[in-house]
Amino acid sequence: MLELSFEHASDEELLAAYVSGHPRALEALLIRRRDFIWSLSLKFLGNATLAEEAMQEASIALFKRAHQFKGDSKFTTWMYQIVHNCAMDVARKYRKGDVNVDVDQYTETFSVEDQSEEITSRQTVMKALMEIDPDQRAALVLVIMEGLSVEEASETLGVPAGTIKSRCSRGKAALAAILSELDPRLSQGSPGGKTSGGGNQTAAPSVLGTENLEVEKKEGGQ
Repeated sequence: MLELSFEHASDEELLAAYVSGHPRALEALLIRRRDFIWSLSLKFLGNATLAEEAMQEASIALFKRAHQFKGDSKFTTWMYQIVHNCAMDVARKYRKGDVNVDVDQYTETFSVEDQSEEITSRQTVMKALMEIDPDQRAALVLVIMEGLSVEEASETLGVPAGTIKSRCSRGKAALAAILSELDPRLSQGSPGGKTSGGGNQTAAPSVLGTENLEVEKKEGGQ
């Protein structure tokens, strides 16, 4: 593959070119995917410094594992796996109380049409997201924020689809509870805070630009 064609090559083609002996192909791939890696790392970690560290680790991991990609799964799924694993490795180096959530960083991904109140609401949701269980947060980030299917999230995180569904359900409930303390408006959805199916819902999705986060009531208090 000629270097001049890197710009029009797919991610898979760039990775294959690198493995075949074109070192600048990986550089082109990392430049293309830099914003994706940064954004995802920030969603997992909530801190710009940690996200930067995770991004560096993910870049190194791509360099080391490029030859391992065989095309058995989507390239994006493989990327999600690498970024998530690197983010979790970074997170384990720090105690939760030692890390501040950089809510201001999230304004960088908002469009100029977003209203200041909506931006503030999104920041509040992201702050709450950092308070829930890391496994639940990862499931919500992938399924709700990144739009992966349950099956894709299952493959990315290496757990059964049923586990992803459970983590999303519990994560939504935990998120709603935290939001009720931070900003009651965001823990309320339709009038009366009820869905048509009788469950509770949070307004978090509307400020994140995602689908409705419906939290169904569990029998037996689960």
